[in-house]
Amino acid sequence: MKKTISVFICVMFLSGALSAKSLPISKQGQQEADLYLDFMAAAQAEVRQDPDYCAAYRRLLPRVPQSRYLRRILTVCALSAGEVEQAGQYVSYIDEGENDAEDWAVYAFYHWRKGQLKEAQQYYEKALEAAPDDLRVLYQYVLLLTYIDPDKAAEKLQAHKEDYPSIAYIIDYEIGNIYRRQKQPLKALEYYNKSTRQNPEYAEPYLARAELYEKGSQYFLMLRELELLEATGYESADMYARMGAVYVIVQDDERAKTYFRKARALEPGNISAGYFLALYAEDAGDFVSAARYLQETADFQKDAGKWLQVAFYQQRAGQSQEALNTLQEGYKRFEQNVEIGYFYALALQDAGQNRRSARVLKAILKTNPSYEQARLAYAFALEALHKYKEMEKQLRIVLEANPKNAAAYNLLGFSLADRNERLDEAQELVTRALELRPQDRAFADSLAWVYYRQGVYEKALELLESFDADFIKDNADVAYHLGAVYAAMGRPEQARPYLEQAAQTLKAAKRLLKKLSPAQQ
Repeated sequence: MKKTISVFICVMFLSGALSAKSLPISKQGQQEADLYLDFMAAAQAEVRQDPDYCAAYRRLLPRVPQSRYLRRILTVCALSAGEVEQAGQYVSYIDEGENDAEDWAVYAFYHWRKGQLKEAQQYYEKALEAAPDDLRVLYQYVLLLTYIDPDKAAEKLQAHKEDYPSIAYIIDYEIGNIYRRQKQPLKALEYYNKSTRQNPEYAEPYLARAELYEKGSQYFLMLRELELLEATGYESADMYARMGAVYVIVQDDERAKTYFRKARALEPGNISAGYFLALYAEDAGDFVSAARYLQETADFQKDAGKWLQVAFYQQRAGQSQEALNTLQEGYKRFEQNVEIGYFYALALQDAGQNRRSARVLKAILKTNPSYEQARLAYAFALEALHKYKEMEKQLRIVLEANPKNAAAYNLLGFSLADRNERLDEAQELVTRALELRPQDRAFADSLAWVYYRQGVYEKALELLESFDADFIKDNADVAYHLGAVYAAMGRPEQARPYLEQAAQTLKAAKRLLKKLSPAQQ
């Protein structure tokens, strides 16, 4: 094939040189020229690492089925794809002419993939006989020997140290790898150390020693190796991120943050560095930075969990709209992700968009009918939309599946009380919720509202006055209920401050405040 290609080059050169005279090209010459162009296109695709380059070579084979060179390429393509049987269709090239080192090496690789290790060893040795200076073939051969005869592999490399003194440090490193794979760490360290003594700036032995120490939980030795490597001027985002993670383990947070920042400086999207820096920012209460760290990681666009975490950080930072936007985009991007959908629906409820929330939750329940929390959230949305019949249906489904769901009892009981309906049943439901979760102040507030609707104001007031001032201040509903009870008991002066607080967000509180007599206003 090499001779054929040189002919093609001559043909193309001549055709280019003579084109000005418009000399005709024979049909055979045109076919050869086309074949050459197609081959060069396939070769360029291979150089570009285009995943379709093997297919381009396969399309050429019917046009030159006698080409040993092309069949050797296709053998490698098939083996690289794990298609050993297909490779068998091409390897006959070995019997059809004189073979060079590359031919034998590919044929050895074919036998290796078939599990025929002794045969593979035999053909690698043929390859080395043909090209004893080919280090690439040597390393393939040595790698095979590590599976068959590790000591022989080490001996083979040792012999080559004398022939190639300029790369003796690389050979010692490779010998160390052989012993490491054979679970002989002390022997491996011996050769890694030899490698470093010969070339103190060669990074690989430092990294290999660090990995050995890390696996043995010898973290300070690991860090020492990496710090020595750093002192040579070597920089790597992965190395810095590893160092940061180990400093987290040994609880040196300041150094951990230093190395995570170094990793991000070299690789802004470093996943490990971004994740840990987000956690550190969260601990410091800097939720804006925490969100940014996660958003800048390389896998953010594909990691639904990180979208949820970013939305959480944005919510904690007081950026409710940004959190909602993140969840909305995440819901579109990860349409099959149930958790994103669920939290998006909750965010919509917080924003008062209960109709959209209900649609999202209904879609989730269609494919995940046993998702209890989603069904409960759906019931909350329905209650806000005044679809009480459907709400009760959903809550009955929840309670049938889980009779200990306190939130479902409370929601149904409170809704009945709020509508002043079936008050005895409302009391039973809320009481059941409190039996399951006696410390829940929201449930106690619901029971107080039931008592209010029943006209039992003293019991309602007793419950509401048991709450601390901060709880009342943070909950407009509770403030409204306390103001309503005071007003019903003829104590408008005590009712007014609570109703004024609640009237900022609740229309019912605003209406009740207006009903106080003008004199009392």
